[in-house]
Formats: sequence, structure tokens, C-alpha cells
Amino acid sequence: MAKKAEPVWNKEFDDEAYALSRLEFAAKFVSTIDERGWPHITFIAFNRGIAKDKLVWGQFTEGKSKKYVKENPKQGIAMMTAEMPFKFIQAKVDFTHISKEGEDLDYFSRMDLLRYNTYMNAHTAYYSDVVAVTPVRPLGLGGIVGGILANMFAVRGLRDKNAEKKLPLLPFNLFNGPINPKFLSWIDTDGYPVVIPCFQLRAPDRGKLSFTLSQFGDELKKIPIGAHVSAFAMNMEMEMNMVNGRLVEWRKDKYGIIEIDEIYNNQPPLPGVIYPKIDSRPKVTLFKL
Repeated sequence: MAKKAEPVWNKEFDDEAYALSRLEFAAKFVSTIDERGWPHITFIAFNRGIAKDKLVWGQFTEGKSKKYVKENPKQGIAMMTAEMPFKFIQAKVDFTHISKEGEDLDYFSRMDLLRYNTYMNAHTAYYSDVVAVTPVRPLGLGGIVGGILANMFAVRGLRDKNAEKKLPLLPFNLFNGPINPKFLSWIDTDGYPVVIPCFQLRAPDRGKLSFTLSQFGDELKKIPIGAHVSAFAMNMEMEMNMVNGRLVEWRKDKYGIIEIDEIYNNQPPLPGVIYPKIDSRPKVTLFKL
């Protein structure tokens, strides 16, 4: 694996990064920190820079990230162009306040994604100060293809036929789609989540995830064993799922192995944990004193 320069982190958007942040059609993600200290990735299309040092994203559906950001302001951001050649930026931001009205919410509601939505619009704007942001970075096709080829040879050796079937078929297929966009997040040494494209993520079986170091390997290698990570996969039909887990092994110094602890459905109408199953009490139909 060739050595590559570490990304540069600036204190504010440069012109090119700012322009990318304001694209309407782009894959945009926010990673917050839950009450356990784990990263939590959310796809939020209504998300853009509004100044060189400020960013706003809009709430359209209910989900845990809106709760988490009020409890811990530190967030990681990733924004990637929707067309090849793919380019992306990363940012670390601090949540400052919300607003229920204003020009930013009006803008989000006029975007093509919501323009003809007569029953619901973006209803709350979440504002953040930029702490650090990278310049625009290339997402080379060579790294994506290299990951596909490496995984073709690795999957058989990593597959465990007796693995617990944690992943339902939808997320299993999402993570195994070779060109499905996938992202990985972890907590950096400064306490902020980092989000990075990781197209090489795969599910060798339904109990774990794996990834090669074919792209951004030097950065991925910094994730310590035992660290909690959040893995996100989606397809072009906007089906998506998130996995929380722990990096448990670097196998042969080539593959990272993630043990799945939790699976989260990001999609409406009811985002929430789908693994492990939460026991619920039976409905009460008879009352006795």
C-alpha cells in the first residue's frame, strides 16, 4: 500500500470546499456522538455551508442524531459529489443553536427533494461553527476497484458459516453491493467524529463487517483495536442502514474486522434499532385492582 499524505485540516472552508458544500445533489453525512460515546452516522441531504466558518443542516425526519447533537455538540461531516469523478470534503463542527424559521429552512423546503412535498418540509435548522475542514479530496476509482478485487479474494477466508445472523438481508446486501456508497466513522483523538468514504466495506457473513486498506489506508490504520465505529451503506434507491460495532482485529495487516454490536434503521417512518431486538411488554387489555 503506497504511502499518501495526510489530509490537511483548515480552520474554515476554502472556496472549492465551500462550493462543494452548497451542492444540492450530493451525498451528505453527519456523525454525532451518542450517550455511550459511540459515533452515529446520519444521511442528511439538507446540509450546507452558509459562511466560510458556519454550516447548517435541516431536520426532515425524527431520528437519534437530533437528540445526540444537543447533548454533545461535536460532529463529523462528510460531503461527496454524486457524479464521477467523486470528490469529497470532511469537517469537524460544533453545534450552536436551532431555529424553527428563517431563510435557511425556506431554502431547504424549496430544494427539488422537497419542493413538491405538500405534507412535510424541513422544520428545524441546526447551526454549527466550523472547527476544522479539509480541502476537496479526490476519491479515486482505482481505490474503489482495488477494494472490489481485494474483497473477491478475502471474503471466503473471512466468512464464518456459523456466524450469528445479525444483519437482515437488506443491510447485508447494501454492504455487499460493490459500488454502493459506504462510509465509516470513528472518534478521533481530539474527541470529534471523523467520517470517510469506505466503498471497500463488505459483510463476509451476517455477523461482521470487513474492509481493506485499498483506499485511505493510512487514515483507517489509525483506528485503534477496540474502538467503536459506525458503518453506513446505501444504494441509489436511497435504501440505507447503519451498523455500530467494534474494530476487533487487523487480519494479516490487510483487513479490518468489525464485530457488529447494533444495527440501526435510518429510514422513515420509524428510524431505530433493529438489532438486538428490544423486548417489549405485551399489550395490557385487562385491568384488575
